[in-house]
Amino acid sequence: MNSIAFISDIHGNITALDAVFEDLDRRGITEIYCLGDLVGYYCFFNEVIDAISKRNIPCLMGNHDFAIVHNNGVIERSKTCTRILSWQLPLLTSHSISFLKALEERKEIPVFGKQSLCVHAGLVDPIDEYVFDVNSEYLRNNHFVGDILISGHTHLPSYKKFFDGKAWLNPGSVGQPRDGDNRASYLVIKENFDVEFVRIPYDYRIIVNEMRKNGFDDYITDPLIAGKKIGL
Repeated sequence: MNSIAFISDIHGNITALDAVFEDLDRRGITEIYCLGDLVGYYCFFNEVIDAISKRNIPCLMGNHDFAIVHNNGVIERSKTCTRILSWQLPLLTSHSISFLKALEERKEIPVFGKQSLCVHAGLVDPIDEYVFDVNSEYLRNNHFVGDILISGHTHLPSYKKFFDGKAWLNPGSVGQPRDGDNRASYLVIKENFDVEFVRIPYDYRIIVNEMRKNGFDDYITDPLIAGKKIGL
């Protein structure tokens, strides 16, 4: 049975991404889409970009990706995010910079006969709108004409079906889950439109130790262990 996978919010966590790719390879899933936020938070941001690039995975621009290449790493609402991105910025390779600058804000793709729109965030702001829930009014007010809206950004796996056949999905986060489960999260849609949220354990200690080596405080890595959001 054919399947399509969606990943999002990797945030420099190559260890989690490698574990997800290993699972995807085991399942034989080759059609993969990424909803963005390759950089930010953790240390292996160039490696994440290289891994996505080598697999030719279509990828959207997330708010951290935008901030690092278009706003000098500044995310106004978060001193922590700005501090980390400011550290990452001079370490980006030329390939990483060109890759991030070329990312799209939205992408329409067919999903087994249904038309889907993929964004990092939402319909109002595809890069930096937090969408924790979707209803028919939200879709209608924003002139959504497709069948499926797929978004990331919140780091929370979500799935909602509507009476008119439309649906909204969020694959959760590969690199920094925030639903109390520290396993990497991604989404699989199967040919009969069965939806599966996949959780993959990985050795988060690699990321924690590397962050400590680079002088970052435990308050940044402790939520990775707990599957929680970092404080601003």
